[in-house]
Amino acid sequence: MKEADDRSRRRFLKAGSMLALAAGFSPRTIAEAFTNSNSKIDQMEDIMTQTSAAQTGEQATAIRPFHWKFSDAEVTDLRRRVNATRWPERELVTDASQGVQLATMQKLARYWGTDYDWRKGEAKLKAVPHFITEIDGLDIHFIHVRSEHENALPMIVTHGWPGSVI
Repeated sequence: MKEADDRSRRRFLKAGSMLALAAGFSPRTIAEAFTNSNSKIDQMEDIMTQTSAAQTGEQATAIRPFHWKFSDAEVTDLRRRVNATRWPERELVTDASQGVQLATMQKLARYWGTDYDWRKGEAKLKAVPHFITEIDGLDIHFIHVRSEHENALPMIVTHGWPGSVI
């Protein structure tokens, strides 16, 4: 069953990537992305490894590395705030017709407030290279990982809000 799930997931990701490419890029851009030009790849890698200080104008749209660090005090404060949540009264129905049930939200908050290993999650995220660029006045954070396979199909995975890749 696991193998079937993996195949289904791969098909979904491939279809989603192709849809994202089709919706977001012109046919010429897509064709250029699929051409095997080492000089273009080298140029992109050079751009992605450049760092810059204050980003203004044209520099703001440059692709630049993105790094972060959360102190132990910040993680402790976050846990404290999650655990201090003031909960509403329990819903009046036994199903989800009034939204996510209180017990579910309390269980989730307990997990994030006490059980979740923030440092392990942070290490997983830091195991891949992060970058940021400005698109239409909005900073977009993304991860760029090159395939181990030559001529691999590029894949773009997006999410609903540009503030987080989690």
